[in-house]
Amino acid sequence: MHRVQPVTDNTPLLLLDYKKNYTAPFQEGEKLRYEVNWKPLFVLPPFKAGELVFTVRKHLHEKKAAWAITMDAISTGKLSEVTNISVQNHFESIIDALHFHSYKILQKRLVGKRKRESLAVFNYRKGITFYRELDVSLDPPKELRKEITHAIPGPLIDLLSSIYVARLHQLKVEQEYSANLGNNGKVRAVKVYVEKQEKVLIRIGSFNTVRLRATGGIISHGRTLRVWYSQNGIRVPVKFEAEVKFGRIYGELIQMESGSTARKMIRVR
Repeated sequence: MHRVQPVTDNTPLLLLDYKKNYTAPFQEGEKLRYEVNWKPLFVLPPFKAGELVFTVRKHLHEKKAAWAITMDAISTGKLSEVTNISVQNHFESIIDALHFHSYKILQKRLVGKRKRESLAVFNYRKGITFYRELDVSLDPPKELRKEITHAIPGPLIDLLSSIYVARLHQLKVEQEYSANLGNNGKVRAVKVYVEKQEKVLIRIGSFNTVRLRATGGIISHGRTLRVWYSQNGIRVPVKFEAEVKFGRIYGELIQMESGSTARKMIRVR
């Protein structure tokens, strides 16, 4: 595992750096499941909004070893009852198995009768990003947007891979990282701050964690995302919270399968 050196000036460390050697603290078959709650801005108690399920598997991208990371988001509980709208989103990120930069991310979003699919592809050899969004509620699907952007500024992360790339580092309090985020056909700079160590107690157990704060656009409109990573060898995200439109969402790990019988398996019941 690459050792992160202490920060000696105001220059952020790189979240992805081709000069460094990283070892993935996750493996094929890892599955993480979270319960997600929503606290509206108006005077209402928080309530369950849904669940997130993340999976990891090995993949080949243009004959190169890669990881395929998926996330499925399904609305449940009172959110569906209050809005009478079902939300089902599927994300798939393909990242390089050696350098961990993002090759592409596919997003499928279903909100009621609204169905959208988008694909972003990052071509490092040509230095371009390709983005396309479709309305797939129509037959045939209607192209809503198609863009090609030139001059990729180095290795990119995407919305999904960013959660896993942070796990490559032995995170230390007061460190600051920078990264280039490819999202919706645009590339923007984001920053990650290692804020503090905290002991986190959730339903499946107690964890010694380090808390990260991400700013600059990982969440829409520049809102802040905080993630608590366990300080053991696999550095799993056990808790998160984010500012969103009309309130705040937060979630906690309720099930983990590490992908190996030699490692620990945690379940709600």
